Amino acid sequence: MAYSSLPGEVILPGTSQFTLTSSVTGQDYLIQVSVPDAPPPEQGYPVVYLLDGNARLPLMQAARDTLTQSGPEGEGSPLLIVAIGYPETERFNIERRREDFTPSLPDVTPADNAGREHTDGGADRFLAFIEETLKPDINRRFAVNSQREAIFGHSLGGLFVLHALLTQPSSFDRYIAISPSLWWYGEKPLDTLIQQTPELSGLANDSRLLIGVGECEQPASGAVIATPREQRMQARAMVDNARNFAEWLETQQRDRNLDFRLFSGETHGSVMWPATRHALAFLMAD
Repeated sequence: MAYSSLPGEVILPGTSQFTLTSSVTGQDYLIQVSVPDAPPPEQGYPVVYLLDGNARLPLMQAARDTLTQSGPEGEGSPLLIVAIGYPETERFNIERRREDFTPSLPDVTPADNAGREHTDGGADRFLAFIEETLKPDINRRFAVNSQREAIFGHSLGGLFVLHALLTQPSSFDRYIAISPSLWWYGEKPLDTLIQQTPELSGLANDSRLLIGVGECEQPASGAVIATPREQRMQARAMVDNARNFAEWLETQQRDRNLDFRLFSGETHGSVMWPATRHALAFLMAD
């Protein structure tokens, strides 16, 4: 595993890791960097900042190094992968990711979080860590093309990606939101977003957005809802919410480069396999 170097464990080849402390969140982050076999282009490596890095780095690195190679000895994509995770975490840190990835809501006060194991609504602080601490550190360590920076997140991570796009659209030039948890905004998330989002006329159109969701993340229309899990899936409306968000953004900015993908037969757990392959093509397209 890439998250540690305990005896008997295998380190992903071509990766390095270090810990960064954020003065904004007051927390430590495990940063794992996968350097491609290909040398940096003249302008520097294109880079993707990958959320849930403890769990997602192995898949992303394997996809880059196998799907983009021109033959067994050929070089693959020059994409630099910067995986953002948490120390002493094997796959997912439920409390930390919920704090970091969720936007604050106007009807939630600090008292609402009192006594809870985690504090919600830290997305702005987490984005500040990426912009003010992580990116400068990566730029010091590697030859990076600052015009080709992307962010990639799934589930609550996808929610964070869309929050970054709407609040600080110049942070990245490519945004990848897979199965974004838009249910976080309530029963009618798009209505809430429209109320909270400033006029989109000032939102730069030159960034690119990929939104993807698994076909089976929501019960089919007319399906019999028989279990609590199916009730939760119906209430969260992952497919409808993702599609509605994409359609809304297109009506606001018709010339935006937006790609919406419904991955046939995929669930919330399996969707990252085909989504990662599609994301690679999206990241490397001119």
